[in-house]
Amino acid sequence: MHVLLVDDHAFVCAGLKATLSEELPNIKVTTTDHGDTALTILAKNEIDLAIVDLFMPFGAGGFDFIEMLCESYPKLPLIVLSASENPAHIRKCLDFGVAGFVTKSAPKEALFEAIAKALVGERYVPESLIESMPEVARVIDEVHSGADIDIISGLVTHRQMDILLRITQGRSNKQIARELDLSENTVKVHVSAMLRALGLSNRTQAGILGQKLGLADSTDSTDTSKYI
Repeated sequence: MHVLLVDDHAFVCAGLKATLSEELPNIKVTTTDHGDTALTILAKNEIDLAIVDLFMPFGAGGFDFIEMLCESYPKLPLIVLSASENPAHIRKCLDFGVAGFVTKSAPKEALFEAIAKALVGERYVPESLIESMPEVARVIDEVHSGADIDIISGLVTHRQMDILLRITQGRSNKQIARELDLSENTVKVHVSAMLRALGLSNRTQAGILGQKLGLADSTDSTDTSKYI
């Protein structure tokens, strides 16, 4: 497995590289401290997983960079590793389609859990974020109390279920529009209607709910009729 680490702090890259090499067998780790160099590496190498700092100096990072990576490399599992614990920052990155967000204050087990989930197509969401989102916590409680996919699918249309499945799998609106042969604006309308129907506030909450319902495990995103 070839992992790309992108962080402007050399000691973070060195420490993380050592940790990954100790814990994961047959791993190759490439590091860089600049977004432009990261793009060159991605263009020239087969990268299986990228771990990227959110905020780097000189315009080499930030939300625009994360969004661009998600759009340009939709099949690349991308984990954001950041000192920020701001729920708004976490939600924004997850809405772009990253596979996970890990805070630098979290124990290393959190990073390895995020990596394990990302490599099998699932998403890692910090518990702190879920706890700060009462709407999705309420819906998840209902799922744990016996609500299931049949109840959820009864609240949304077939098309909205198609979109929920893809949101859970980390697709952006642009990617969903391409897959379903819809305009991006139509997808946005469906997403808004779906969120209202489920009592949720944003795509991140929808993705978390989809994970709890097992939608991330679906191997066929072309047919959601089994959920209806």
